[in-house]
Amino acid sequence: MPAIIADAYQVFGRHPAPSLPLDACPCCMDPELQEDLRKLPLRQLSRHYFSEYNSAAKGEVQPVSEVLYFLPRLLELVAHGEEIHHSIELYLNRIGRCPQTTFNESEQAILDRFALTYFADHLASLEHRVLKDAMSVLLMFHIGGLRLEPLLDYWLNCQDPRSTVHYVETCYWDFLEGREVSNPFADDLPDFRQTIAQWMLAPAHRAVFANKLMQPTFLRLVDQKPKSMSMSFREVVDAVSAFLSE
Repeated sequence: MPAIIADAYQVFGRHPAPSLPLDACPCCMDPELQEDLRKLPLRQLSRHYFSEYNSAAKGEVQPVSEVLYFLPRLLELVAHGEEIHHSIELYLNRIGRCPQTTFNESEQAILDRFALTYFADHLASLEHRVLKDAMSVLLMFHIGGLRLEPLLDYWLNCQDPRSTVHYVETCYWDFLEGREVSNPFADDLPDFRQTIAQWMLAPAHRAVFANKLMQPTFLRLVDQKPKSMSMSFREVVDAVSAFLSE
């Protein structure tokens, strides 16, 4: 990830700081903070600035030059686990509101590398995060306008048992009931819900994860996981196993 962030500063560094007022409602964001965002060196902008900037009312279509300038620092803060919005699903909301032709090939490659590396790192960790469910991370990237297929392919083929833990938790808490994504941020995103449902329900994918649930490295983790919502992780595994065998 450090190499990707360094490349992001280099690739996006050609974009100048905004010279016009930012696309952030002055009723939502202190004008002095807006001025600081435009005037302070990019690397000095803290989580607080981006939290205020991202949470402010904004246009449905974003000013490209503004987003391109801030993007490397935004990615850096996300990579460091900083809270830059009240909900992780909306961290990259401004990126997703840019026109589809915004990013050139080099810039798009940075975004794709960032998404895959961030998701892979997330699946390899069982430590507490602000919102640690993988569905929220996938939704963050979808709302940011990035492709989910490379991330889902990685998850399907990943042999790290911790990624299987994430699958079990995500399947049980965010999909199993009603065979539908339950995250409220996806309510108005039928394309996201369809992509996830097709991936979760595909017989070949279910067979892959059913096999992963039987691996000794995964089974050793089952009893180490604490209860969640008064349920033991083993109970959650049993429910997901039953779903996979349907």
